Amino acid sequence: MNIRILEVVTAIASLALFIALLILLPPVMAEFQGLAYLLALVVFILTLSAAGSALDKRVA
Repeated sequence: MNIRILEVVTAIASLALFIALLILLPPVMAEFQGLAYLLALVVFILTLSAAGSALDKRVA
């Protein structure tokens, strides 16, 4: 598969995960809403980093 397509698909999947976490985590962590938003952001960053590393290894 073309590397550009893989990059776009992983970016869209990561964004979908981020949006889902932004919607689902605050009600679950009602007492710690600020922490829920921070956790969603950290998971998003880690997901993008892991996907980028995996794609980089695949290209090399």
